[in-house]
Amino acid sequence: MRNKNQVNFWLYILLTSSIIVITLLNIRKYSLLSLGIALLTLVFMSLPFLIENKLGLKIPRDFVVIFLVFLYLAMFLGTANHFYDQFWWWDNMSHSFSGVVFADLGFLIARYLTQEIRKNIATIGNAKRLLVSYKVLVVLFAFCFAVTSGAIWEIYEFSMDKTFGTLYQGIGIDDTMIDIILDTLGALAFSIAVYRFRKD
Repeated sequence: MRNKNQVNFWLYILLTSSIIVITLLNIRKYSLLSLGIALLTLVFMSLPFLIENKLGLKIPRDFVVIFLVFLYLAMFLGTANHFYDQFWWWDNMSHSFSGVVFADLGFLIARYLTQEIRKNIATIGNAKRLLVSYKVLVVLFAFCFAVTSGAIWEIYEFSMDKTFGTLYQGIGIDDTMIDIILDTLGALAFSIAVYRFRKD
């Protein structure tokens, strides 16, 4: 566990340091929006560590890794550095990845909120069937959480386009629907994998 903590810490240091260096080197080229996104990325990257320290919650190491990498790719490179404009596939990759990230987050939330129920199932008759039903409900919540998060993200993009004149939604409804479909596929892939391969 200690080695995993060290991996997360050094990954955090590596990614945040590169954000600071790249931002400082390009600060004259950055718009206020890009600068704000870069700073916001740093804030979001710190959240897992702040939550653990302040609230005492243990966040799985694997989730922290994919969360940090996702923020770096989607927010810092994608938005602040305009990778979405430079690489046509960047947006598709980010939305597929986000489906996995948000499904994983939904899964962790569901597990946290129902941990006492999970412990008590073993003491009830027909526990095996109840565990299957419990697993289905948790996976279903994770999937729905991810799809809902994708829809909220599209609302954010629409709001940014209307407020700041950005072009996050590209050509309109086609881009929006492709994003939601990719979010859904990423969430579905994660949900199936968890149901099929996770034993507890």
